[in-house]
Amino acid sequence: MQTQHPVEPRETRISMRIDPQRKEVISRAARLRHTSLSTFMIENAYNAASELLADQTQLVMSKKEIDHFFKALDNPPPKSLKAIRKLLTEPGILD
Repeated sequence: MQTQHPVEPRETRISMRIDPQRKEVISRAARLRHTSLSTFMIENAYNAASELLADQTQLVMSKKEIDHFFKALDNPPPKSLKAIRKLLTEPGILD
């Protein structure tokens, strides 16, 4: 999933060393995307970091929501068609 972000003035610099083979592979990929090496590396590093951080997102719940959440975990609904329909059609506590 390639996400383009608005171009903003660049205020910081990142320097890195890379072996020639890896640089060539990344350069080829950047050319295929019709973008500069720097833009390609920044966009892909940003996307990878965003995905990783998304996995670390915390849910913030009130005490009532936490109690309801744990009650639901401790008492799963019966495995019936009616219960499954209810689960899929009624709004949940986080909706």
